[in-house]
Amino acid sequence: MERIGDLLTTAAQARPDAELFSFGDVRVTYAEFDEWVTAVASDLVCRGVQRGDRVLVQLPNCLEALVLQVAAFRIGAVNTPVIPIYREHEMRQILGDARPAVVAAAAALGPRRPTEELDGILAELDLTPAVRYVVGGVVEGWSAVPTRGSAVEAVPLPEPQDAEDTTLLLYTSGTTSAPKGVRLSSRALLAHLENFKVALSADENTVIVCGTPLSHLGGFVAGVVFPAYLGARSVILDAWRPDEAAQIIERERGTLMMGATVFLSDLVQRYEAGAGAEHRLSVYACAGATIPPAVIVRAESVGIQAMRAYGMTETAGVCAIAGPEHDVERRSEWDGRIVPGMAIQAVDEAREPLPPGEVGEFRIRGPQLLSGYTDPELTRSQIDDEGWFYPGDVGIVDQHGWVRVTGRTKDIINRGGEKLSALDIEAAVAGHPDVAAVAVTAVPDDRLGEAVGAWVVLREGATWSGPEPILAHLETTRLAKQKFPTEWHVVPALPLTATGKVRKQELQRT
Repeated sequence: MERIGDLLTTAAQARPDAELFSFGDVRVTYAEFDEWVTAVASDLVCRGVQRGDRVLVQLPNCLEALVLQVAAFRIGAVNTPVIPIYREHEMRQILGDARPAVVAAAAALGPRRPTEELDGILAELDLTPAVRYVVGGVVEGWSAVPTRGSAVEAVPLPEPQDAEDTTLLLYTSGTTSAPKGVRLSSRALLAHLENFKVALSADENTVIVCGTPLSHLGGFVAGVVFPAYLGARSVILDAWRPDEAAQIIERERGTLMMGATVFLSDLVQRYEAGAGAEHRLSVYACAGATIPPAVIVRAESVGIQAMRAYGMTETAGVCAIAGPEHDVERRSEWDGRIVPGMAIQAVDEAREPLPPGEVGEFRIRGPQLLSGYTDPELTRSQIDDEGWFYPGDVGIVDQHGWVRVTGRTKDIINRGGEKLSALDIEAAVAGHPDVAAVAVTAVPDDRLGEAVGAWVVLREGATWSGPEPILAHLETTRLAKQKFPTEWHVVPALPLTATGKVRKQELQRT
């Protein structure tokens, strides 16, 4: 198989009556989901969506989040999932870059009205999608996603995207304030699935537990793509509630989970307290956030073989990972061994390879690599003429291909697996009239790995009575709340280099 758009149809033909996934009380077989995907794909085509159009899905965990994305693959459209925490600030940038033919959103997310947020931005940008889908309510101008079993006119469907063409577009934050549009091909996605399968010894008997947002690469892969690739099944959680998750894992006999450290840490706490007496998760792949070795060791003591892994959106997932067969010391102290077909080198300032074990900037090459960014200038700055990608991570690679990350050259905060731009947050905080200067850095967080810390210099005459006025200001900017600083420091001045750059390492040591 060379095209991700053929994956589900092929799997459904082989295992039509087998369960593909469960979600709450709903259980869906391969054939049932394939039929639903075909109906939604037909609806998209009938509404004028064409091969190569972008289908933007910004939904919480629900089955519609899966069917729309797989339907996009089926008709050769470009699947563009966006995490639901993003509000107008981030979505204005993403919509302006992606210019989608389809948008899908929830009618409500707590007090928010995502459809109204998107309507306002689309009007600002003078964009008129072919269809706007709403889930969880009725909104004027928005259509319902065809339900399972609904009658939809049968129409010829375009072919999926070819192996080397962009089939998935993901937005990830970096050192710039604007989210980066990462283009991934079927070749990259399928290479990752095969490497993941081999590394984790996964097969058709694996039961994958998905607690990550389905509008995120990790959640979408765990929820439907990886189980379909294996011929296995997944158990999808609508949200992360640790006590409930432990019960569901026990009931469904879940075996494998992947995601940020926070999920593993929460689960270990429940198992240490006695949960999961009849059945416990057996394997957990940690990626996307800082992973304290102690968490891996604690997981081992309650029966979970957990391992650190290294990867990112630009590598379609993990490109280095340990396996369950490796000892706990190796799994807790290293970020994995380079997967087959991929190359990771540590290089010096002249971008020359360093001897094994020496610290340097990473560069990555191989079949899982992104095709490029939506911004050609960014592509040229991140990928050299020989095809090496420079992610901005620093670390070592030993003589056996084991990788350990020791730092980052890029100014981002990795909060529970979500990469947040420090520059973006600094710009928002600096907009408050009492703030003369600000620096934002990552600060340690026992549960999330990293959180957002802010160092503020007040304007002359301003007084500090707490962060509430600035937090209220951030609310008006519609910045994602996950970006709000949780640790605040008021300082007389920021430490600067001779060229005027803030020495953030000094702030992080205070």
